Amino acid sequence: MVIDVDTGTVEGNGPPHQQRPVKGRGGRPILWVTVGALVVLAAGLAVPLALTNRYYMSLMVGAAILSLHALAVGFLARHLGLISLGHTAFFGGAAYCVGIAMTHWGWSPLAAAAFGLLVATVAAIPMGMLIMRSSGMVFLMLTLALGQALYTISIQPVSRDITGAHDGLQLQAAPDATFLGIEFGSLLRPDVFWPLAWVALVVTVYLLWLLARSRFGVLLEGIRENEERMRFSGIQTFWPRLLAFTISGAVAAVGGVLFALNGQYVSPELLSFLEAGDALVSAIIGGLGVLLGPILGAFIYTFGHSFLNFGGNLQLFMGALLVIVLVFFPGGLGGLIRSQVAKRRKNKKSSQEDSA
Repeated sequence: MVIDVDTGTVEGNGPPHQQRPVKGRGGRPILWVTVGALVVLAAGLAVPLALTNRYYMSLMVGAAILSLHALAVGFLARHLGLISLGHTAFFGGAAYCVGIAMTHWGWSPLAAAAFGLLVATVAAIPMGMLIMRSSGMVFLMLTLALGQALYTISIQPVSRDITGAHDGLQLQAAPDATFLGIEFGSLLRPDVFWPLAWVALVVTVYLLWLLARSRFGVLLEGIRENEERMRFSGIQTFWPRLLAFTISGAVAAVGGVLFALNGQYVSPELLSFLEAGDALVSAIIGGLGVLLGPILGAFIYTFGHSFLNFGGNLQLFMGALLVIVLVFFPGGLGGLIRSQVAKRRKNKKSSQEDSA
């Protein structure tokens, strides 16, 4: 199975799929994008001032956290053509590490957050060493199996004293506990937590953009296009694939840490297939081949769940939305926007040449 990141379609085994050549890596100075990221960051921090409804702010926070999970899935799909259903191991695993460190060991929220991020990222290395030699459907099923294995472990009676089993784990902290100067109990408020989620999301996207422009990003694209040819050229492809998997695990772990701090409760559902499906569907709706696509999809998916959740037909509506995107916008909504922008630029360039 091959993922065509430009169209978002899934193809069977066969000749390597054709994609647009990488263009203009030096065309957009890093300074411009950095300034743009700072502007977006500042604009996002002002959202609580304009959106005073607490329910909608909670949806914004939930969408930002889901965006990080979807970004991790989209990163592998975009750079290696691999689809993962096992990133719940890093998302939910990081959240559980935060809960265990705070509740059972009495750690501060900041130390617990660092612990959760570190453990989930390091855990991606042995997991990647087991599965990154595979591809296509085999890779998909292996990631699903590993994620479900962790889910099963979390709900076992023997794990109840640590994970709470099906009851989950309520985070507990000292009365004067703070996280980056914010009272721990105040993190439940979406308007207070939003700046943390937004900064984490913007910084993550910026770093992934820089990574895509780097030599490592070019190497990953070469592996995606024709891994056999890269090997014949004398390039070891396993270690770059493993590093890419570890990076994607770290991105998912950031989302899990934020989820634990905001909800102050973790449950086995964070490790379940449904959570993996939410991230994958978000990435598909937004577009696997566009860096910002998973974020767009995550916000649409989160607010769609809210607005379409009536009459008991939520899954029917969301399924219909997914079918519409796959049939009419195979590259996702982000891919549609990108193609329209490219088309306008081409038409503008053609008109300028004609006038000249």
